[in-house]
Amino acid sequence: MKSIDLRIGPPVTDKNFYRRPALIAKLLRALKRGHVAFLGPRRTGKTSCLEEIKANSDGFIPILLNLERCHSVEQWLEAMNGGLRGALEMPTPHLAWAQEKMTGFLERLRKISVPGAGGIELAEKRSSALPWQKPADEFLALLVETDAPFLFLLDEFPTFLKLVAKRSSRDEVEAVLNWFRAARNNLKDKSARFLVTGSIGLKGVVRQLGIAPAVNEFDTHEIPPMTDEEALGLLEALAASHDLPITAAGRRKILDLLGANWPILIQLFVSEIQEADLKKAPTLKQLGEIYRERLVHGSRNQYCDGMYDRLKEIFSIAECQLARDILRAACRTPYGMTRIDLEGIHARLVPGDELRTTLADQFDHVLDTLKHDGYLLQQTRGEQKTTFASHILRDFWLRKTA
Repeated sequence: MKSIDLRIGPPVTDKNFYRRPALIAKLLRALKRGHVAFLGPRRTGKTSCLEEIKANSDGFIPILLNLERCHSVEQWLEAMNGGLRGALEMPTPHLAWAQEKMTGFLERLRKISVPGAGGIELAEKRSSALPWQKPADEFLALLVETDAPFLFLLDEFPTFLKLVAKRSSRDEVEAVLNWFRAARNNLKDKSARFLVTGSIGLKGVVRQLGIAPAVNEFDTHEIPPMTDEEALGLLEALAASHDLPITAAGRRKILDLLGANWPILIQLFVSEIQEADLKKAPTLKQLGEIYRERLVHGSRNQYCDGMYDRLKEIFSIAECQLARDILRAACRTPYGMTRIDLEGIHARLVPGDELRTTLADQFDHVLDTLKHDGYLLQQTRGEQKTTFASHILRDFWLRKTA
């Protein structure tokens, strides 16, 4: 069994990435068919999956970009241009065929100049003709003409849109979304592909900005938690790598306590077992104590702390209040909440029927975001009640709101 390091902070890569071959194969099949949106809560392994796709790209020429570093459309375009140049200029054996055939393409790519890409403010020069439009169209024309299997892995695309809206304007976001939609349409019968990820809802960001849907044609895939088999395998590998004697029953108990098989939560639990410095395999009772005292009530659980604090980042003041009240009620309702229960919370906050009707979209946005971002889970059977998405987040929330 291979050795795996405990990694709580940055995305895990290479030998520390516990392989999810079925998920990676599914994404690569989808990319053969079209452009993909790969969405899911923060810190659930999306970036690690992109790193895995980059390393095993199945015939694509991958360009991985973190768009949280791009605060303007110009910076995004220059990042794509620079990333593509770097992929073709790097002497990589499996890309030799591309490097030999694309000398002319590379020369033309180098000539594309994106004004303001270095972060120079262009607001004073802006007119009805956006300065990035011409180089963007030139870049797209090259992709269409060359018809090479470039794969742009665009991490945190919705966050990039919010950054552009904050620095520039809602109109700028609408313009780039319209260009990006046209680009995907022009490439639909070509080999180049885009995969965007988001830990905040893509449709939610577009709706918040009041922009007509421009992302509906993505083939959308949400990252699922690990299967029990995968999660138990990861636990076994981590225990073996760090000389932690965790029994098979203990590994199953850990999954039952967490209530969601996200790699970050499994890593957190194993790290707390390590910190407990036990001399032999923890009993089921000891695992329960570690869960309550160290994960739920401890100070090292940055995952739950971050999930608690980030509501202020993703919602307006009124939306944040609604979200907090929904989560406060949900963590105290063991059997889940119906749609009527949830609407009742909204009614208490907004007692006027007419005003509440006008804010119905706000309610749906908050509820959809809480589900997308990993706070809540809607059951698929019976009354389709809504519960917390994991036991650990539910128990943490119960403590914080006690």
